[in-house]
Amino acid sequence: MKRILVPTDFSNCAKAAEDFALDIAQKAGAEIHFLHMLLTPVDWGKLSVENEKMYPETKAKIAQSKIQLRNLRKKAEDRGLTAQEFLVYELEREGIYRHTEENQCDFLVMGSHGTKGLKKLLGSNTQRVVRNSTSPVLVVRDRPQNFEVKNIVFAANFEERVLPAFLKVCDFAGIMQAKIHLLYVNVPYNFRETDKVENEMNAFIKKCSGNDFSANIFNALNEERGILKFAKGVGADMIAVTAQGKKGFMKIMSPSITESLINNSNLPVLSVNPTQ
Repeated sequence: MKRILVPTDFSNCAKAAEDFALDIAQKAGAEIHFLHMLLTPVDWGKLSVENEKMYPETKAKIAQSKIQLRNLRKKAEDRGLTAQEFLVYELEREGIYRHTEENQCDFLVMGSHGTKGLKKLLGSNTQRVVRNSTSPVLVVRDRPQNFEVKNIVFAANFEERVLPAFLKVCDFAGIMQAKIHLLYVNVPYNFRETDKVENEMNAFIKKCSGNDFSANIFNALNEERGILKFAKGVGADMIAVTAQGKKGFMKIMSPSITESLINNSNLPVLSVNPTQ
């Protein structure tokens, strides 16, 4: 992990994500980027200084946003981190993709207020950012009591194509010095035999040395319910899932499951695209 992107709307929930990102950056020795997206009535980048006076409210919002970004950068620098601030005049998800690609950001941390939080934070297409991002996305809904991550639940079907996502979770767990609880949720409409799933889990574990693991199969009526109940039972600090798929555990992980976890879990959710 070299560069963390933190899109922010300066809300209380975004502050929780900012603080979490700072903690991760310190542990990883990573640079951190703070990005604020602001919709303006005109193309502000091409507007002359004289014409800016025609939009006093927008000009005031921009000035305030710059102050808040500067404060975030200083907060990071006070903790010994390298930080940069960015203000872009758009709300579409392409701004996130573009910044991630142009600046080679390999990890994103975002806040969420729950069901409506993602839309409030970054515009109506934010859940697509979570689903399609080429970099892992950590979504923080509530401010944790502390920022220690000691137990991560990684829920998947453990097919071979999930392995790249698992290795990214292993890297993150190594940075946080956390234990990974591999989880397969056995559901009535896609029941699998224990020995086959255990063999697949063990094959994954062999690919990732240096981490502490447990392998678990949990029976539940549906995947989301199983993940949440298991996470509570082991005292998880974070849930990690893959971000793509169309048929639940029969494929990888349904986008609706990932988004439901983000909306309904109080735990931070790490979403990883298995194809990257």
